[in-house]
Amino acid sequence: MRLGLPFLVTPETTNMQLFDYSTLEDERLADFLFMAEDRLELAAAREIAGRETMLPLLTQVVSDKPSWLAELPEWWAVVHSTYLLGYRGGEEAVLPLLIALRWSDAFDCDWVTELLPAILGKVGPPMLPGLTAIVRDSAAGWSARDLAMKGMAAVSLAYPESTEHVFRIIGERFMDEREDRLVRQLAGQILLDFRRENYRIGLIKFAREDLGFQEFETWYSMGFHPEEVDWAFHSPQAEIWHYQDDWMRFYDPGEIQRRQKRWGRERLGSGRTGRSVRPNPTGGGQLVHLWPNGKKPETPGGEQEGE
Repeated sequence: MRLGLPFLVTPETTNMQLFDYSTLEDERLADFLFMAEDRLELAAAREIAGRETMLPLLTQVVSDKPSWLAELPEWWAVVHSTYLLGYRGGEEAVLPLLIALRWSDAFDCDWVTELLPAILGKVGPPMLPGLTAIVRDSAAGWSARDLAMKGMAAVSLAYPESTEHVFRIIGERFMDEREDRLVRQLAGQILLDFRRENYRIGLIKFAREDLGFQEFETWYSMGFHPEEVDWAFHSPQAEIWHYQDDWMRFYDPGEIQRRQKRWGRERLGSGRTGRSVRPNPTGGGQLVHLWPNGKKPETPGGEQEGE
């Protein structure tokens, strides 16, 4: 087997070889995070996530900036660690995942950011104080705040009791005319996705303003068109699939094989080494200060949702 590991899925694999990963010591399992690239088997991932003794390592990987800047194959450890912290859940995963939000946004790690809202949603209400603080922190950067708002919205799907708090905070950003226009657009899109009827008039007004800005300045990028708002509220089905993505599908054998074929095509097309080239961390996001102004974030209470 490649890399000296018990089992890794490769495009040539046809008969799945079962291996009992529970027989491995922690140190041996840890090798998988750093050596298996994107070919780690689901059974191994679950074994790593399920061991209490592996939690400090998962936390350390996502917390250390050098991990997000590592070369391959070690770079994949940040992806695995984020996914597995979300899979295990619990309050002990909250701070590491907030840190993962910080670094993945700062270094444009799409493998993490595209699935992070669903991951945060699975952890549930314990995520809300930290996410609320990020949403309200204007220094956090629009992309990090967007991730935090989407994460909060994802929490509300599995935990309806949090809905009032979640959409009060998102609505607060949308309705605040002093807020960055892009953040308001992103908040408004979430309200549209979830068909928040009590913001319907505000969304229509906002979309019309956007249309006027675009007519005045051709470079202006609209968030959503008035017709989109009208269509959304005439469609009973909320658009929430991307808030409920199954990130553990990453470990399905079929998904692994599809990625290997993709890397193979890229190697042929570019003459480069495909998956051995780590995605370039362009640093498009900003670092998120987890506790703004040194204050502990607000704990959700029985606040009334804003209009």
